[in-house]
Amino acid sequence: MKTIFEKTNVGAITLKNRIIRSATVEGAADQDGHITEKLISIYEKLAAGGVGAAITSLFGVDENSRLFPNIVKAYDDDFVPGLSKIVNKAHAHDCKIIVQLGHFGVEANPDNGNKPLAPSDFMLSEDKSAKSMTKEEIQSVIHSFALAAERCKEAGADGVQIQGSHGKLLSQFLSPYFNKRNDEYGGDISNRAKIVFEVYAAIREKVGEDYPIWIKINGEDYVDGGFTLEECLWVCCELDKLGINGIEIGGGIGIPGYSRRMSSSDKEGVFAQNAIQIAEKVNASVISVGCHRTPDMIEEWLNKGKIESISLCRPLICEPELPSIWEAGNRKKSKCISCNKCFDVGTGFGCKVFK
Repeated sequence: MKTIFEKTNVGAITLKNRIIRSATVEGAADQDGHITEKLISIYEKLAAGGVGAAITSLFGVDENSRLFPNIVKAYDDDFVPGLSKIVNKAHAHDCKIIVQLGHFGVEANPDNGNKPLAPSDFMLSEDKSAKSMTKEEIQSVIHSFALAAERCKEAGADGVQIQGSHGKLLSQFLSPYFNKRNDEYGGDISNRAKIVFEVYAAIREKVGEDYPIWIKINGEDYVDGGFTLEECLWVCCELDKLGINGIEIGGGIGIPGYSRRMSSSDKEGVFAQNAIQIAEKVNASVISVGCHRTPDMIEEWLNKGKIESISLCRPLICEPELPSIWEAGNRKKSKCISCNKCFDVGTGFGCKVFK
């Protein structure tokens, strides 16, 4: 029987327990995208609170990738020493750091003032549209992912996670909702997934065979004409053949104003059933994210199938010390009410209800 607080191997990384902090945008870099003491402190508190690993917020891979200035630039010369500080603080508490690398695609606000890049032309709103990427731009993004991963390894990070979910650029390529291309990067799922496979291969070439590479991917988009569970199963099996180490299963396209999977605070493990189905088909470690709130329910999901770990974020914004509370014997439900006020960049990152 799997329990939360046992040492385990997840995605080729040995963790002290099965609790992983999932990625979220903190907006805690400075205006130039540099890692700040505030951001370092966020990860130090998470590590001290008892998580086995923390996946960072999305760090942008190139000048077209970021949503706003306070997102970390993984393409900046100052990135390596800043990330090293986060890693060292986390390792002091036996917490591993996995860096999420990604590109916001249609949502991005490029540093150069150009239009956002996307698989196909896309109108996000009346005053914001994205343009279809050329093949040269696709290859540039792939190369940027690889260089960013190389910097993460240099900084001492324990692994990297490719952001392929929640309507970010690679998720947009996977989804026929966004991807209307008629070349080798569009059409059936083998073509729509081509950029994902190429990103993985480029990273693997830079970091070597033994360095952990994870991916976050939607089990489903939960939008008409979107990425399906059947397609996700195929992509995950292909990535498994290529050697991916960890697969975190989420869902929804996550772009404001567009349909997505929403859940109430009393429904836990909203994507866990998809994670279980995928875990049956792959050798890579599978991680379930999505409204995990109580240790008893977490262990129930862990023992329904081959899920190796769960990830969560909002409860850890509310209570960074929650894993330590659970481990000490108080198996209470998280105080988090899933209100999402913690993500209001205008008022600063953090819980606005339980201060």
